[in-house]
Amino acid sequence: MGDQPESSKVNDTSKSLHPAYTVTNINTKVRTLDGTKVTYSSWLRLFEIQVTAFKVQDHVDGTKPPDASDERHAEWTTIDSLVLQWICSTISDELLARILPKTTTAREAWLKIQAIFINNKNARAAALQHEFSNLQLNSCSSMDTYCQKLQDLANQLEDVDHPVTESDLVLQLVRGLPKEYDVVGALINQQSPTWETARDMLHLENQRQTQTSRAASTVLAAQTERPQDNNNNGRTTGYRGRNYDPNYQANRGRGQHPRGRGRYQDQHGRGRNQSSGPSAGAQGSQFPAAHLSAQGPLTPSPQGGQFPVGPLGYIDYNELAKAMQQVHLASHDSNWYMDTGASSHLTNDPGKISSSLSSSSINSIFVGNGNSIPIKGSGHTNHPTPNRTYNLNHILLTPDIIKNLLSVRKFTIDNWTTVEFDPFGFTVKDLKTGAPLSRHNSTGDLYPFTAPAVQSAFVTSSSDQWHNRLGHPGEASLNLLRNRFSITCNKTSVSSLCHSCQVAKHKRLPFYDSTSVTFQPFDIIHCDLWTSPVPSASGFKYYMVLIDNFTHFVWVYPLKYKSDTFHTFAKFHRYIKTQFNFNIKAFQCDMGGEFDNHNFKTFASQKGFVFRFSCPQTSQQNGRAERMIRRLNDIIRTLLAHAHLPPKFWVEALHTAAYLHNILPTKRLNFATPHFALYHTHPSYDHLRVFGCACYPNTSATNPHKLSPRSLRCIFLGYPPNHRGYRCYDQSTGRVLISRHVVFDETVFPYTDPPPPHAYTFLDDQPFFPPSPIPSFVPNHQPTQRPTQPTETPPSPTTTSPTNPTLHSPPTPSPTPSPSPPSTGNPSPSPHTSPTPGPQSTPTSGPPPAAAPHPMTTRSKAGIFKPTSRFNLHTTNISPIPPNPTKARSDPNWLNAMNDEFSALQVNDTWELVPRPENQPIIRCMWLFRHKFKADGSLERYKARLVVNGKSQTVGIDCDDTFSPVVKPTTIRTVLSIAVSRSWHIHQLDVKNAFLHGDLQETVFMHQPPGFVDPQRPSHVCRLRKSLYGLKQAPRAWYMRFYHYIASHGFCRSASDNSLFIYNHGNDRAYLLLYVDDIVLTASNPKLLSDIITTLSHEFAMTDLGELHHFLGIQATRNTQGLFLSQAAYTRDILHRANMTNCKPCATPVDTDSKLSATVGSLLPDGTLYRALAGALQYLTFTRPDIQYAVQQVCLFMHAPREPHFVFMKRILRYLSGTLDYGITLVPSVTSAPNPNPNARLEPEVVTL
Repeated sequence: MGDQPESSKVNDTSKSLHPAYTVTNINTKVRTLDGTKVTYSSWLRLFEIQVTAFKVQDHVDGTKPPDASDERHAEWTTIDSLVLQWICSTISDELLARILPKTTTAREAWLKIQAIFINNKNARAAALQHEFSNLQLNSCSSMDTYCQKLQDLANQLEDVDHPVTESDLVLQLVRGLPKEYDVVGALINQQSPTWETARDMLHLENQRQTQTSRAASTVLAAQTERPQDNNNNGRTTGYRGRNYDPNYQANRGRGQHPRGRGRYQDQHGRGRNQSSGPSAGAQGSQFPAAHLSAQGPLTPSPQGGQFPVGPLGYIDYNELAKAMQQVHLASHDSNWYMDTGASSHLTNDPGKISSSLSSSSINSIFVGNGNSIPIKGSGHTNHPTPNRTYNLNHILLTPDIIKNLLSVRKFTIDNWTTVEFDPFGFTVKDLKTGAPLSRHNSTGDLYPFTAPAVQSAFVTSSSDQWHNRLGHPGEASLNLLRNRFSITCNKTSVSSLCHSCQVAKHKRLPFYDSTSVTFQPFDIIHCDLWTSPVPSASGFKYYMVLIDNFTHFVWVYPLKYKSDTFHTFAKFHRYIKTQFNFNIKAFQCDMGGEFDNHNFKTFASQKGFVFRFSCPQTSQQNGRAERMIRRLNDIIRTLLAHAHLPPKFWVEALHTAAYLHNILPTKRLNFATPHFALYHTHPSYDHLRVFGCACYPNTSATNPHKLSPRSLRCIFLGYPPNHRGYRCYDQSTGRVLISRHVVFDETVFPYTDPPPPHAYTFLDDQPFFPPSPIPSFVPNHQPTQRPTQPTETPPSPTTTSPTNPTLHSPPTPSPTPSPSPPSTGNPSPSPHTSPTPGPQSTPTSGPPPAAAPHPMTTRSKAGIFKPTSRFNLHTTNISPIPPNPTKARSDPNWLNAMNDEFSALQVNDTWELVPRPENQPIIRCMWLFRHKFKADGSLERYKARLVVNGKSQTVGIDCDDTFSPVVKPTTIRTVLSIAVSRSWHIHQLDVKNAFLHGDLQETVFMHQPPGFVDPQRPSHVCRLRKSLYGLKQAPRAWYMRFYHYIASHGFCRSASDNSLFIYNHGNDRAYLLLYVDDIVLTASNPKLLSDIITTLSHEFAMTDLGELHHFLGIQATRNTQGLFLSQAAYTRDILHRANMTNCKPCATPVDTDSKLSATVGSLLPDGTLYRALAGALQYLTFTRPDIQYAVQQVCLFMHAPREPHFVFMKRILRYLSGTLDYGITLVPSVTSAPNPNPNARLEPEVVTL
């Protein structure tokens, strides 16, 4: 076919040529890997780019080569050798020597290099880290070498998976600097710049230090070689030019005034300036040039930014002057420049002066070269900054000056600031606080007063900013970081109050010793109230302590109620005025309601003393009284523990503690006693005895006969304030005897032993605890005590085994003295016991009465003795009302009641469990427990009821209309009278869970009942379908449900009372009274009555309780005379609430001579009890019309009850205590024969009382 053309061969060759063959010099593309300057990671990246670009990556990435039989194997081997050559050409000689032997393929070389740099990462990282941390500038030849070496080490660390952050690199850069670089190092730490910026700052500082050292050596050489002339008035021989300045480095002229540059011309037309540079003493230049304004020809400046220097450091001043003349080349500069040598501000621009431009009194000023320049005027202006506007006063206008100069001294005086310069600018700070006001950076050779620069975090950071960054630490921690570590901020403390610290870390301020000074007793009275956890045997719950600030004398007053505080203090005030003729000037106490009230404040204003209240929740301000209470309580506990007395005796221990405190020396009185400070007489200690020990008072004067014991063992319980004797407690009778003739056994404490049998009493004993709330230890107060009747307990022939009660199991406290425990055997009659009335009573013979020395005959002389009253001490098997559902579930009685209630709720489908909705109110529920009693007072059943907290309901959201009618008392009496007159049966019905039958119209969500949470759905809530007790709409929902049902069966509502439902069908008539869940039903015949009950039971779960017997607290008893209604049990409850169960009865409820007034008498401190009793009495008038007028009178003053009103109410209660069984009887009328006409009028007779 013939040969192909040559050109065709060339084209075929070019098509088959691999791109790798075109590489001529691999080192121009991949740098040599040495592990230092070129790291493995950078080399790896460059080499991967290379092999990818030339399509040979399969030679290093582990791709399987072609088989030897493959025609591509030869070419692949050639290219692989080429890639191996690339690898060997781009690694150092040391690496080449390690990988070249026994390496035949590029892949093998690749893996060996990888093993060298990857397998020993940790060891290389440790070595590199050590070298990186210890590198110093002094160990390097130059600053460039130092920075580059740090950069290389950082790259190498990154190569071994230990990267160095830029901030750590900059920090290490500063750490390796010598002391000469401390200033720039501090600035770098402040600004936290980038690596490039920090390196540039070091280069600039390095150049500055190099130039400074060169200039210093030049000046030193000039001073050494050139002769000086000290008689030429500061001029250096050999040069007389205008711009001559031999002291260039310190060219600040000094005059008689500070900062002598630009000094005003004096009256002789001369300015006296002296050089202050380093060579001032040697050269004495008279006019050191500062600002050159030569008008000669412009000449090029020296190259390199340095002045020409001769062989010996001689400065070419001609060239220097030429260089300085280049200022004329600059364009117009409107900036101000800070000048520490100027005495006034200078400007060449009239526009810089904003006010008071006028001709200046100064005609000219001298500048640094000795020439004077004219002044054209002066004025003022200001320079605004974001934080402050600076005042520039007395600016001199001169056209001959090039730069606008600011006198540093005048600037700091006018603005009361300081200026701190550094190589990168200056900072203006407040002179008083040191707070930075503005920062001005400089990029050239001067310090321009430009707009404040936007500083980095470290430079502009104030103490407040660092306080916020560091998480609001204390000032001490911030100062430590500022002084010892690398943060920099102003040295002032945190300038403002930190709101976040106050909100989150506010602590109570320290309390200091009181500075109050008193000069006589009763200037200040400290007072406080303490609550006892255990009521005393006489019912005291609190005690009030009063301390005189001057004498430290203490008075204590036990109280039954906090409301007694004011009346007690009023009596104490009268006591102080009467006994000591002093007036209380100040009364210090806390802000409790017992002190901070209208009565106290009115009393204080009337008596003229001032209140000193402690701040709320700051009991320390009333510390004197607080500490005294603590001291008294310590003594009380000690006395009771030592005598093994139960806590109910704390009142007697309190009196003893206060008595002992007043006769003990105290450090506050220089170890004198409060008794001496108040009475100026020393107390006696001979009469003191151990509290609670055994004592034997003499009882001969009160013995019934001469053979009676003359003493008995008692317990010593302190010192009576109004007697010179002792208080002796008879454990067997619970009485206290006061006697002077007492023998003590201070080693025996009788309360640990059982009381002995006692068969005698005393005629002059007195109750253990006085009934008055004011203790009897006040000297001018004598408690009113009721005389006790002589009682006698017959001895028991059988003695009980002794018991050892301890303080850990004291007898139960009671408000009255505990009676003598009954003996275990049958008591035998005593010859001295009077017979009790009754058919089986037979008088017993006794000794003949003693002859009376006087005509008065007493019962004891006549042999008449009253029997000892005995109480029926018994236990009860009624479970007490539990305080919470947990306790209730542990009692079977209450658990059954709860289960019954919950079952009823479930049966009625009261709710459904749903997931908790969002943005919906969820009301809480609780269990209420109560006993249901019969009319005779016996227990009927345990009642547990689930109620909801309706207080959390919102009208319009989960409740709407809530009104529900309630039956009226007159309606009840009328219906009952009709039933009695017609001899109808009256039945009482009880609806079980009445509110469960009311359907809810609103959507209400409730928490699951406590103790009955569904274990499968514990987070669900109850969506109520039926009403529950406690819901605001529950009464109305139940009423509407009941009304609609009963109306469908022929009943209609009464027009006068919506709770009365009437059934009228032919001759059948029925009346139904509804009061929530209680129903009273009466009908004209028994069958109709039974049918109605059956009909109601089909719809509602209810119980037929039979004939009416107990309805709304009213006992109903039907007899042959009629229906008797009584509220005796309710009356007893009222008397118990008023603590008047055993009060003395009176014959009438009203004193006809007394007239109540709304203004007479003092207001009651707390009218709660008065209002509660008035409401209860008002309901009692349902069956007690005899007290209607009296109750109406006390109800007139419920808004502001006073003492006479309460006395009036107590008379009503005393009347009720004597007429408990009173009530009303509904009797049929004489015309009450069966009447076939149901519309005929019948008038039943009501027999009251």
